[in-house]
Amino acid sequence: MSGSEELKTQVEETNRRVFSNGEFECIDDVYAEDMVMHNVAHGEEYEGREAFKGWVEGLRESFPDFEVELLETIVEGDTVVTRYRARGTHEGPLPPFNLEPTNEKVEFEGVSIHKMDGTRATEAWWCYDQLTTLSQLGLVPETPRCEG
Repeated sequence: MSGSEELKTQVEETNRRVFSNGEFECIDDVYAEDMVMHNVAHGEEYEGREAFKGWVEGLRESFPDFEVELLETIVEGDTVVTRYRARGTHEGPLPPFNLEPTNEKVEFEGVSIHKMDGTRATEAWWCYDQLTTLSQLGLVPETPRCEG
């Protein structure tokens, strides 16, 4: 197996363990201590592995059954790009919006980009369809579609 294939397998396994299974301890193995995560959808940055871990824990608190299905993984040099579909049920507080649990199911797609130093991520960008998620939670009215 080539280095690119090994890295692809590692990233896919890490996504499954962290986001679908809530195994936060494996974050220590694959993210650099001083990594930076850019949550593009919220315009926020998390500096350091512990801050990133806190973000993931909060996500799983809001959506305890959160799971990610990887649709595509591309490795090019020191960059790994994943396209994914995520789903979960809103059963916990959603702090950025001061929203109490709605018990609504959400499903959305997104892309993550990771810069790697060997097998450790040093920087990551998470870009996902927040408008769809907020519409599914009832925070934003659905956009009317033109029929015709």
